[in-house]
Amino acid sequence: MRIRIRRVGGFAGNIPFGAELDTAELPADQARRVEAAVDGLPWGAAAGAPLHPDAFRYEVELADHPDRGRAVLQEGQLTGDLDPLRTWLEEHGQIG
Repeated sequence: MRIRIRRVGGFAGNIPFGAELDTAELPADQARRVEAAVDGLPWGAAAGAPLHPDAFRYEVELADHPDRGRAVLQEGQLTGDLDPLRTWLEEHGQIG
């Protein structure tokens, strides 16, 4: 599963920071957990209000399934089985 993740918001404003993760690059057990968690995201739902003015928002899309639309997560929702997405973004993300 190829997952695009983009972080926007924060102190710097709307400077997007993004990366793409192919779960085939993760250990098999971790890949299964990430894929299951991503399948359960609120695809196409409207983004809620940020927790505070400088909060980050994470936009997740599936490169192989653009028809699903985008899932938007607020700061603090990218935890548990989704944590590898945040880690991948921090290690491999690029501005733009």
